[in-house]
Amino acid sequence: MRIRRFAGGTALATITASVTLLASPSPAQALDSIVLPVTSHWQTLADSQHVYVSAPGQDAVVATDHNGQVIKTVEGLDGARGMTLTADESHLYVALPEADAIAEIDTTTLTETRRFPTGTDTEPENLALAGGRLWFSYQATVFDAGIGSITVAETAPAVDLDDNPVWYGKPRLASSPGAPDRLVAAESAGGAGMRVYDVASGTAEEIAYTDGVGDVEDLAITPDGRSAITANGSTYYHQRWALSDLAEEAPYDTGAYPNAVSIAADGTVAAGVVASGEWDIFIYRPGETTPFRTVSLKYGYAELRDRGVAWAPDGSRLFGTRFTYAGEVILDIITDVHKANSNIVLTAPETCPHGQPVTVSGKLTSLVPFPKNKVVTVTRYNEPIATVKVKPDGSFAFTDLPADYMSYAEYVVTYAGDETHAPGKATVTVEIIP
Repeated sequence: MRIRRFAGGTALATITASVTLLASPSPAQALDSIVLPVTSHWQTLADSQHVYVSAPGQDAVVATDHNGQVIKTVEGLDGARGMTLTADESHLYVALPEADAIAEIDTTTLTETRRFPTGTDTEPENLALAGGRLWFSYQATVFDAGIGSITVAETAPAVDLDDNPVWYGKPRLASSPGAPDRLVAAESAGGAGMRVYDVASGTAEEIAYTDGVGDVEDLAITPDGRSAITANGSTYYHQRWALSDLAEEAPYDTGAYPNAVSIAADGTVAAGVVASGEWDIFIYRPGETTPFRTVSLKYGYAELRDRGVAWAPDGSRLFGTRFTYAGEVILDIITDVHKANSNIVLTAPETCPHGQPVTVSGKLTSLVPFPKNKVVTVTRYNEPIATVKVKPDGSFAFTDLPADYMSYAEYVVTYAGDETHAPGKATVTVEIIP
């Protein structure tokens, strides 16, 4: 990448079976859901004190605490889109495409302290800090996008723009403390391509390339700086890449359609999808590709937003942002995210004659061992009817005599959860016939 330089003045200013019915395990639900005071979303980001949601439609960034309480809405941020934080969390940078600039926000006062013009019609969009510079993707020509940088640490910051833009759309950008002189960029709009740059010299020198991915919605680098994970809606899994040569590594089988990814400081991966049945977010322990936890954010018709997943820096909480069909932006907070799933599968007859007992069997499973002497609770149409012991292998069974007036018997089996497991629930319905 060749660059040209100009002075950048500073302005102040997200039941089957042949004869049985199988009930799928119910997904874990978000603990808290907060309606934010905006109706648009571009990115969700978190630091040790705040959650930030950029809202281009409102020219704003909403800042909440980790409980979802809105602290302040920072306004006047023209088309606010991509965000990134300094390593010490003292400043938040926000791309302002409608102002051809990038804003610097003091995270203590939540006020804009500086603004860096990026050039006429550059419309910056995605940000990352690497090699002592702030990097941004922007519109370089009518047909091409490029990557520029700003020396934000200098008294008189300078802006470098790309003299040889190679991107079809403004690429997603990412960096990691584990590889402080590496910048990763992935094509975001139609085209294919991902590149790794060495930026130690202040100039982006390409060291790896692949055309195996494109149209990326979100991009993250592992804390050790060895791998990148992409969320690409045209694949039904999250792709993982070795930064050394961008060879594809073992994927995360999340389903349709990947649109968000965030990686905790310990390497735990949160991979989000916009539409995959019951679950919105899949959680993977470092080095594993089978999720130990799945999370559902959905109720009342809502979808996880692109770039809408973020970890608290200490990994204690996960934040998800979704958009309801009513136009509300919802921030979901998952506090027990490191607990494993409690999966329950039920088997029951499809039908049962009036006056005859119904026997339902089930199995409680997880990737993490359960404690001894565990039990599940059974309700029939919200009426508790049994507490059932679970065997060491996870199996259990119960028998019930439905009331004479019933044409269907619906059974809900729940596991309350424990220190290492989230609650689990499954439902099965049996038709009562004459």
